[in-house]
Amino acid sequence: MSNIKTISNVMNVEDFKTLNNTVKSQSFEWHYHESQTPLKTDGEYFDHCLYNKFEINSHAFNLIIPLLNKLNVKSLIQARLNLLIAKETPQFSEFHTDYSYECKTAIFYLNTCNGYTEFFDDKKTKVVSQENKVVIFNSQILHRAVSQTDNKRRIVLNINYF
Repeated sequence: MSNIKTISNVMNVEDFKTLNNTVKSQSFEWHYHESQTPLKTDGEYFDHCLYNKFEINSHAFNLIIPLLNKLNVKSLIQARLNLLIAKETPQFSEFHTDYSYECKTAIFYLNTCNGYTEFFDDKKTKVVSQENKVVIFNSQILHRAVSQTDNKRRIVLNINYF
């Protein structure tokens, strides 16, 4: 796991609570997608884009600034919240990279559940979803999302940056 780094309790309690409560509120807007990757062989999910293509796309963007500062983000490429709904059996996205070029990817977990991120490295490393934990890795490492069966939703913040 030398190229994959995890940090627990990365945000302070107040900043985390504010972000978490906003994202989990009934009024927070989510967008439905039939597939998680372009291959369209994996399952549906919801997202909320906070930042993409050099512009802020959400009123909630300011809530992630403390996390961006902790990650020492110099240049943001994209920040997107992803939500998976529980299934009876785990749903696996395709192994993928987020971009064709090398940058950093951070996956920040907003809730604890038995879903996880799996990396296609020499050991098939798994990082379990644990609230207020982030996993940071080179964007060229193949990875996939695995849905949960023990919690109604799995919410992560996917950040791509330099």
